[in-house]
Amino acid sequence: MVKLKNMKYNSITYIGKNSSFTTRIGGRIYDFEWQKGLGIGRRKDEIHPDHAKKIAKWRDKNGKRMFVLE
Repeated sequence: MVKLKNMKYNSITYIGKNSSFTTRIGGRIYDFEWQKGLGIGRRKDEIHPDHAKKIAKWRDKNGKRMFVLE
């Protein structure tokens, strides 16, 4: 669970224009599929909370958000 701006989030979802998005942060590789949420946590198949905070701020070249926290 990630807490940003006094709200708690359980998943992060890719909403970009491509069908998938792969990124590497801190030695871990995350593979996102379009509109499919991934859990946030410290377990093996989840996204680390610190990484989720960083990824949630990313924008495409037009300035639109690529990810949504839910």
